[in-house]
Amino acid sequence: MHIGPKIVIFLFLFIQLQTSAQEYLPLNEMDVSLGQQTYGAPVINRSVTGEPLSVAGETFVSGVGIHAFSTIKINLNKTNRFTAKIGVNDSDIDYSTPGIQSVPLTDGKRIFYRVSDSEKQFAGVEGENGKVAAGSVVFRILHNEKEIYNSGVMHKGDAAKEVDLSLRKGVLELIVEDAGDGESGDHAVWLDPVFEYFEIAPVVVESEYTGQLVQQSDELKAKLDKQLAALPKIEYPLGQPDFDWLIDNTKVKAGVYSSSNGKDLVISNGLVARVFRVSPNLATIDYINQMTGESLLRAVSNEGTITIDGKTYTVGGLSQQVEYGYTKLDWVDQLQLTADAFQVLSFEVKDITDRMTWKRVRWSGTTKMPAGKELIFTLKKDAIEAKVHFEIYDGIPTISKWIEVTNRGDILIQLNKFRLEQLAMVEGESLVGVPQEWEKPNIHIETDYAFGGMQQRNSDVTTHWETDPRYTSQANYPLQTPCLLEVRPPLGPETILKPGESLKTFRVWETPMDSYDKERRGMFIRKFYRTVAPWTTENPIFLHLTYSDEETVKAAIDQCAEVGYEMVILSFGSGVNMEDESPENYAKFRKMREYANSKGIELGGYSLLSSRWISDEVDVINPKTGKRGGMIFGSSPCLCSEWGYDYFRKIKAFFEETGMSVFENDGSYPGNVCASTSHAYHNGLGDSQWKQYAQIQNLYKWMRSEGIYMNIPDFYVLSGSNKTGIGYREVNWSLPRERQLILGRQNIYDGLWDRNPGMCWTFTPLTQYHGGGAAATIEPLKDHLDAYENQMMQNYGSGIQSCYRGPRLYDAPETKELVMRVIDWYKKYRMILNSDLIHLRRPSGKDWDGFLHVNPELKEKGLAMFFNPTDETLVREIELPLYYTGLAETAKIRVKEGTAKEYKISRDYKVKISITIPANSYNWIVIEE
Repeated sequence: MHIGPKIVIFLFLFIQLQTSAQEYLPLNEMDVSLGQQTYGAPVINRSVTGEPLSVAGETFVSGVGIHAFSTIKINLNKTNRFTAKIGVNDSDIDYSTPGIQSVPLTDGKRIFYRVSDSEKQFAGVEGENGKVAAGSVVFRILHNEKEIYNSGVMHKGDAAKEVDLSLRKGVLELIVEDAGDGESGDHAVWLDPVFEYFEIAPVVVESEYTGQLVQQSDELKAKLDKQLAALPKIEYPLGQPDFDWLIDNTKVKAGVYSSSNGKDLVISNGLVARVFRVSPNLATIDYINQMTGESLLRAVSNEGTITIDGKTYTVGGLSQQVEYGYTKLDWVDQLQLTADAFQVLSFEVKDITDRMTWKRVRWSGTTKMPAGKELIFTLKKDAIEAKVHFEIYDGIPTISKWIEVTNRGDILIQLNKFRLEQLAMVEGESLVGVPQEWEKPNIHIETDYAFGGMQQRNSDVTTHWETDPRYTSQANYPLQTPCLLEVRPPLGPETILKPGESLKTFRVWETPMDSYDKERRGMFIRKFYRTVAPWTTENPIFLHLTYSDEETVKAAIDQCAEVGYEMVILSFGSGVNMEDESPENYAKFRKMREYANSKGIELGGYSLLSSRWISDEVDVINPKTGKRGGMIFGSSPCLCSEWGYDYFRKIKAFFEETGMSVFENDGSYPGNVCASTSHAYHNGLGDSQWKQYAQIQNLYKWMRSEGIYMNIPDFYVLSGSNKTGIGYREVNWSLPRERQLILGRQNIYDGLWDRNPGMCWTFTPLTQYHGGGAAATIEPLKDHLDAYENQMMQNYGSGIQSCYRGPRLYDAPETKELVMRVIDWYKKYRMILNSDLIHLRRPSGKDWDGFLHVNPELKEKGLAMFFNPTDETLVREIELPLYYTGLAETAKIRVKEGTAKEYKISRDYKVKISITIPANSYNWIVIEE
């Protein structure tokens, strides 16, 4: 008997179904904001008016409050049962109190809201005689458009009814209608609503819009067409570059165009393009990786979503696409505007402006802010305005986006949530089954709303690859392919906007790749940082001083000035206290700073923020316990408490009073939420993360504008910080010196795949750090010159600044000579040493290891470092990849400062050299044209 492949698959899935555990998902844990209702918005665990769940005097904890008419549509996936109780919620609102405000409706009736300085809550709709009726409703449940439950008429005061339904696949619609006597007072509730399912959870999907559809007027279309016609033209298909932008990006110029068919608006720089329609509404119809010529988008997509007063609206968007696996351009002409969405009104084009002030006061590898074009769409929904901003850059394949929401109405609104992107992307891989981890599309997504990690990947809290239930033609049987890109905050912002007030979302940057090669992908990202965050290429040479007494500080400053160092950081344990506002404290550090500046040295210090306990009143409140503790650092102060605001005021005052120009902020905000309702500067859990992040980001942006250098052990580089840790285990610096060397090079090798040298620091314990005694430290320096030199050369040779932690840089003439020699060498080759790094061989302790810096724009096209961790001299034939040096025919290579030898470059851009690497030491070469 032959069993076909489809039968095998179905048998496999059936067996999986039978062996899977039953799971439960309450409706109130799903995204009910996608539901449609005439008034108000669905409310989790409260009635639609915000009152406690209560039916005929019986109270409930779990449920969803809605207002008739209401539809919540659910894709059941593998759901097999739905249970709930239903009824009309009890209500005890006095509509004559001062806290109740009303807004007139088009039919002459009023809609009521309970309004305070920090909250707006729907409270009811006027019925007869100017009052809110008691309410009566009918609950209906449809399965695949067939009614399977009808409650009959239920009135306020009737006991709750039970619902228990067996289900199988398809779509379920939870509908509540008025009972024929109008919708006033129809405050219905789904109580303890739970779905039982196997493996694949049900999901709320958008339901059909039941209101009046607003079409784009002929006048508006004519206005938009006129704007389009005024733009320069671009031809389809969009061209592919005939050059490698990583070698020469001077031809990469951003522009905003009208397509040759006159229908589309295109932003492009020759490497990446995003294509829009503005009629019948704004939508992204294509997203093109011009480097490969491929489309990144499966289906036409909106410009995000905004949830206001509990109701979710799409920003633009076109609907009714027949297929979601791909898009044909002639289909786009047939699409309809998405109902109940923000409608586009106009657009404008201008040059990019600096997103923050960068005061340039020290050496940096990049000296300019990015250039390019900005495209701004203005959309409106009722009295709410949304400006959607796009930036496309000269020189890199990157597009940035953010949205600004403004309340143009007469009553406050609550901006609950937003999705900055909701793009139907081409899948990264197409699988029939579900793997443990999916391969994502080959595009780098990054935002400046990031915290909790030294590396970008660990601090990314906003990029989400979701399933797309519309994409029913995908190869994956359970429809679990992660191919819907959503960019959104993990919580909130839950922020009140009073009339005239605005909220800007964070920014997202999107960089498609043209290869899966790890080195090349890393170079894309590193070039992105050098362009959009050029302050990260500032890379001053600094000492981590462990004392703050005047005598030791002055002695350290003198040594730094003599050997060519540029900065002293009064590190943790030094005793500097930026929170001390006494005149004596300010005077002490101002005097030190003035002395340092007189020697050409910058001076700054250390402050600890989050990983400390302050008090029950100040610390973040754990939403699970209602108490402090159990958070990211055990406990941390809430940055939106009075203490938090005072901390930031004190830090600014310290820098203004002392004139210091270096800030090392340890335990920076890690992303804690806070459930306190008594803290002065946030309203509760929902806005706690958003507003705390704004606090820390505003401090760092202020410091960037003041030219203050920042070492921050978290990934705040897009918010203005300069440097973060390269990634190491602190206790490793208590190991013996020779082990520190190899482990340190491993940290360097691994840490520079997706970061530039100037973005990272490493560590060198001149004196004992956590432990390890004499075997772990370099002091006395004159007794360990080889270890000291090897540490400096592998750090400076990679372009990495190390925290040389101790009281001094030298302790004898021979030590001073060594430090000066290394620093002179570093400054001579500073530009190439801070350029891109190509990974040659990772340290193993068995043989040589090394890396190669490249920069086709410099005289020194490359500089390679080779290290020998063994006890014997190594002579090795090493093949060097020179493609990214920009050299194609020949290269002149010299060992150290010796005589250059010309090499012929092979067709695959490589040369072979012979290099001698001394035992337990290093060697280096320079590559020129």
